[in-house]
Amino acid sequence: MSKGLQAAAFASGELRMLASGEKGREAVLALPLSRFIVKMVRIPAGEDPVAFATPLLKAASPFPDEPLSVSCEAVREDASGTVAIAAALPESVAEDVAEALDAAKLSVVRVDALALGALRGLWGEIDGAADGDASRRTLFKLRSDEGTELIVMDGAEPSSIRFAAPDADMKRETTLSLLEAEDFGGPKELSSTVERDIDIDAALAGVLERTGEPGSLNAIPEGWAQVLEESRFKAKLVRNLAVAAGIWALVMATLFGVPAAYGFMTDRVKGLCSEHAAQYKAVSDKKEKVKLVRQYSDHARGALEIMKAVSDRLPEGVTLSSWDFSRESGLRLRGDSDGSGPVYAFKDALTEMGGDDKVFKVVSLGSTGAQKDGRQKFDLDCRFEEVEE
Repeated sequence: MSKGLQAAAFASGELRMLASGEKGREAVLALPLSRFIVKMVRIPAGEDPVAFATPLLKAASPFPDEPLSVSCEAVREDASGTVAIAAALPESVAEDVAEALDAAKLSVVRVDALALGALRGLWGEIDGAADGDASRRTLFKLRSDEGTELIVMDGAEPSSIRFAAPDADMKRETTLSLLEAEDFGGPKELSSTVERDIDIDAALAGVLERTGEPGSLNAIPEGWAQVLEESRFKAKLVRNLAVAAGIWALVMATLFGVPAAYGFMTDRVKGLCSEHAAQYKAVSDKKEKVKLVRQYSDHARGALEIMKAVSDRLPEGVTLSSWDFSRESGLRLRGDSDGSGPVYAFKDALTEMGGDDKVFKVVSLGSTGAQKDGRQKFDLDCRFEEVEE
């Protein structure tokens, strides 16, 4: 399948091509994990992989009303079912990619993750991959200008795939990746950690190699697949019409002269341009949605990350009785303490959480009072942004 295809990667805001000597207009596209909704899934035996994984990925999508074209790549199959990588690329997060592809006049036949292509070149550094020893756990940190791709491998099988933004707390992101791997693949000792900068050319070579393998990941959106089908149909139609148009133009030139034939061809080109403009406008209207995706791609405000950070700062003697979290606004806590000192220490710790780039812009201590058992009850309101009066 990869013969005659170009390989392209969109990273750091630009399209990069693999110097393979191919000159065709069809290409396999590799993107950073930050563009995808991706999840490791266990699919029960007899279940359709795409039908099973689609609702799981839709639940994590910031665009619940947008249809997702989910692709599943099986990494292991046994009597109980299938372990697979499930991924989807929402069209709303790839408008800038579509514009770059249009400018390069490329039609995408397959969309893959750049990190999976990079792993192909690092296969010899995966502990237990050669002998299938799934008890050996390896953590890969693949760095680029986009951020860090965190992949945990149990032998030759991934158990966690995660992306960390450039300004993310890597210690926390690493811990979360290992917790996900433990939740998915069971507790195992980390045998090694491999850190590399992603070589785009080597990663694209790996992606192109994966393209020739049946069942490999293809997260191409439905709209892009339709455009590919239409472009192939139009290319075939244009070739057939070119011959007929040549004969027809010769006849019409003889009957009506060259100006009449030229006018007809001009009108036809204008019609095609108008059709393309309408399609382009439909894609361009989604520009504002990209900002929303960036917001939801920020793992620093995820419920799991906030819960761990707050728990790490809980002083001795303080007990929480209520937890009310909102990704948009912040966190409201209620509890009781041995005295007022631990409460104020807890409030100060939450205020300083995140260092110079504070997680909570405002931490307010609400009503306090003594209970019958002598403990001090309290109410803390932690806000991501300051609220104007």
